[in-house]
Amino acid sequence: MNNPFQTCLPREFTPMPTSKYSVISTVFLSALIFLVFLSEAAPIYSDHYCTKSITYQPNTTFQTNLNHLISSLSSKASEGNHFYRTKVGSDAPNMVNGLFLCRGDILTSTCHECVSTAAREIKRRCSSEKEAIIWFDVCMLRYSNQYLNNIVPSVSLLNSKNISRADLDRFNELLAGMLNALATKAENSLSDKFATEELNFTSTVTLYGLVQCTPDLTVFECNMCFRSAIASIPNCCNGKQGARVLLPGCNIRYELYPFYNTTSPVVQSRSSGRKHVSIIISFVIPIVALVVLFILCSFVEKKARKRIQLWKKSKMEFSKDIEESDTGKSSRNYSRGNENAQK
Repeated sequence: MNNPFQTCLPREFTPMPTSKYSVISTVFLSALIFLVFLSEAAPIYSDHYCTKSITYQPNTTFQTNLNHLISSLSSKASEGNHFYRTKVGSDAPNMVNGLFLCRGDILTSTCHECVSTAAREIKRRCSSEKEAIIWFDVCMLRYSNQYLNNIVPSVSLLNSKNISRADLDRFNELLAGMLNALATKAENSLSDKFATEELNFTSTVTLYGLVQCTPDLTVFECNMCFRSAIASIPNCCNGKQGARVLLPGCNIRYELYPFYNTTSPVVQSRSSGRKHVSIIISFVIPIVALVVLFILCSFVEKKARKRIQLWKKSKMEFSKDIEESDTGKSSRNYSRGNENAQK
């Protein structure tokens, strides 16, 4: 039985050749889009905790105060603040304390995106609790109707890969020294209480470490928080290639790969949006120029190839005309020779 759709199809189908410069431009355009949206990647959820024993009823003064608090935290994150603490309400039953902390190496736009996401998620995950905390990869947000505890609760997140037994003792010694040194550096910082470091584990493997505590803590409070986090490593994470310990007042992390920006963080204020755009433009302009250059070179190359093909075709046709002309002359000469012979 004949295919009823055959009449709609051409007998021969030759796919159109893909233009070289269109492929190149597509590749570079993809790279450009990747760079532009890289800094705006969605924050990664880590964990959360809701104190179930302390709840509030909907449509109450406490809920109104909590909504104002969360809105204020999200707004402050857009102003260049990597940390902000505030409270709403004056009387004890309805007063709520809250804060957010962003990792010290990220841009203001990334901080704002993370805090805004945390604000939405903490209300969704802890819809009726008066005390809650949520962690993302680059920020933390919390609130409470009581004093803000810095040690409890704590969360440990592990890398699934292990250090070999032969290297474990040397790794633990290097790790302990790094985390203790970072804690001392961060707790004595006068500003952000944030520190990172890289150490060579082997000739080809680097150990990366990061610690941070909330800037409102005293040196003693920050030290106690760090010591609690570091002390939990042997119990939760011994032998792991990487781990995070998250506490309300501080956090520590180590990995065998870079997980933070190794360059100095950009200082930003309300004009951070313009600075962020200028950073993107600094990547965009060279890429666009490169794309244009490739397209131009490919266009010139294509034109040159066409001219060469036309030249070759003209040369062949010219040679053919000459051959036909010579053949005609030979034929006429041969005919005349025969005529003379017959005479």
